[in-house]
Order: sequence, then C-alpha cells, then structure tokens
Amino acid sequence: MSGALIELDRADWARFQRILDRLIDAKPRDLLEQLVGGVEGQTRERIAHTKESPTGGPWPQWSGRYARTRHRGQALLQSEGDLVDSITGEVESDRAEVGSNLVYAATHQFGDADRNIPARPYLGLSAENVDALESLTEHWAEALIHGS
Repeated sequence: MSGALIELDRADWARFQRILDRLIDAKPRDLLEQLVGGVEGQTRERIAHTKESPTGGPWPQWSGRYARTRHRGQALLQSEGDLVDSITGEVESDRAEVGSNLVYAATHQFGDADRNIPARPYLGLSAENVDALESLTEHWAEALIHGS
C-alpha cells in the first residue's frame, strides 16, 4: 500500500491544543458585532450611494407628481438623512439584527400598495456583501487560530 507518514511530537500536540483552546474560548459575540458593523455599513452605502436593492436591481423612481415636491439634494430614500442615520444593529448572545426603528422604514423596504408606493428594498445582502462578510469571518477565525 502506498501512503504518507505523518509524525507528530509533543510540541505539535501542544500547538494544536493551544489552537483548540483559543477556538473553544472564542466569543461568537465578537464575530457577530463585527458582522453587524459590516452589514450596517453595507446598508448605509446602499441607501446613500448605490441606490439599488440587495439583488442589484435599481429602485423604482419617484412618481412624476411626487418628484415635483422634492427639492435639490433629495434622492430616493434620502430626504434629510434620517433613514441612513437610523440604520443600527443589535447583537444578542447568538444572533444579530440590523434594521431601522423609523415608522416609515418598512414602507420603503416592502412598499405600500394602498398608497401606491413601490418597494425599494435596502435591507438584505447582495452576493458581494456575503463575500465581504465571509472574508471578515475568515479573518476572525484566522486571528483565533494564529493567536493574534
């Protein structure tokens, strides 16, 4: 039979034990707080600059009638900056949440058929957002493994 021989000495086992100890002692809350910070930033960027849904589709424009009531400097989902400023995250033990506490935030996210307001989803994760969060998670895990 062909194969490979792997020999480990006490120093190797001690190193593995230190890595395992760091992983066992890891605080998921630390990772969740970093992830929340990332999602908050991604959401603010979407509202302030990219102006598209997490799936990449552009938000519907204002109706002509509503557009005439807007003044210079106002843009979709940004009048006075309250929505972008309201984006906050919360971490509780093993879960995290990002959103807004503004009453009208749900109208922007889901739309309101009764008032003819289309959905302009700003909460959620694009494929690029997921990649960034995966990278953040990998860096967190690598720091644990390498003890930095």
